[in-house]
Amino acid sequence: MSPDIFKKILEDNKELSSLPQVIVEVINIANDPDSSISSLAGVIKKDPALTAKLLRIVNSPYYCPAREITTIDQAVVTVGLRTVTSVALAASIYDKFKSMGRSIDRIRFWRHSLEVALTSRHIAREAGYEPAEEAFAAGLLHDIGSLVLEASFPDEFAKNCRLAESGVRLTSVEQRTWGTNHARVGQFLLTQWKLPESICEAVGNHHVVYAEGEMSPEHKLNQIVNLANHISKFRFREVPQPDKEEFGNKRILTENLGLSLDVLGDVEQNSISEVANESSYLDVEIGSIEDILRDANHLLFKQYLIAEQLLHENMQMQQHLSDTATGNMQPIRELVKSFSQFIFDVNEIIINQTHTLQPASSGKADNIKEISDRPVVLINESVDTISVILKELRRLCDLQSGCDHKVIKDAKDQIRLRIKRLHKGKVTATV
Repeated sequence: MSPDIFKKILEDNKELSSLPQVIVEVINIANDPDSSISSLAGVIKKDPALTAKLLRIVNSPYYCPAREITTIDQAVVTVGLRTVTSVALAASIYDKFKSMGRSIDRIRFWRHSLEVALTSRHIAREAGYEPAEEAFAAGLLHDIGSLVLEASFPDEFAKNCRLAESGVRLTSVEQRTWGTNHARVGQFLLTQWKLPESICEAVGNHHVVYAEGEMSPEHKLNQIVNLANHISKFRFREVPQPDKEEFGNKRILTENLGLSLDVLGDVEQNSISEVANESSYLDVEIGSIEDILRDANHLLFKQYLIAEQLLHENMQMQQHLSDTATGNMQPIRELVKSFSQFIFDVNEIIINQTHTLQPASSGKADNIKEISDRPVVLINESVDTISVILKELRRLCDLQSGCDHKVIKDAKDQIRLRIKRLHKGKVTATV
């Protein structure tokens, strides 16, 4: 990153130059291998607000303590020094940033961040990463660089977001504008504050595309947060459909972390209700239940429109192939035609599933636990798969002279593989 960029960030936002003294001391203790439970507890007790928040968190259903935890000493003994440190860092930095800037919708931003944090914690537990709360902290802070860039460069930031919403990758636009991106800005800031290196690295690499089999321990937390961000449903800005590289990265991350599709599906299933429930313990403002369900309905309807558009594109592709006289295109015609049924089936699923989120639009939703995330998860996966496969089919159709049997076979194998990777319970297709 250019030193001038960070210099301007610090000049424009004096409050970013340092953390509260209590958190500085917490970080110093966390970085000291000879630190003790009593020393950490003693520092946290200096801040009554932080003490109250930590006690509320460690008494939440997630930790399920055998008895109520009433002191910070008990909290550290019960959940561990590193866990308490991570939660304290996340909570304090949230307080520091919650009112910065004006362009980004703060409620949507922290809803997305909390979803990624909770999902990171789940994935960490499934992947055997300890402590899982370190993944939670990294997930909550993963997009902190966006808030920093927005505060320092409001006009450029807004312009870049508009470009990203039109289909250009945000990190690429940021790189052209500032010579860095929001992930690296966040990493640099957290490094300046001397946060644990593992958290800084995870924040800085949450958009990196990883290679298959890249499973070194030092990359594990990076990949956990990266995957959690990939599968998040609530975003604070519009994002385009994933391209082939992004779709492939999700699969690679899942395999690198040793997760099955069933396990990943279970992680995704309850995120809407978990975000709502956990926000009350963390004191993170994410909007009302009605707001959350309204956004879920919006997401569902948006995916329905995308599926309709993809269906239309597929029909146009069939018409184009029908008008092409050459016999070499016949295998591609058959491939496109057989894939059409899969798209029809997905549209039917969307129509059948919309009733599960109807309480949000009718104003009757009063219990977030009654809402299942399954329709959103199912439809997102299906539409993303259709989008990627159609891009592959369009590439084949652009080959005016047709292509050999091996190319067609490879394409069919790829399509079968992508459809097979959809979670169980989704529509199946014969291609």
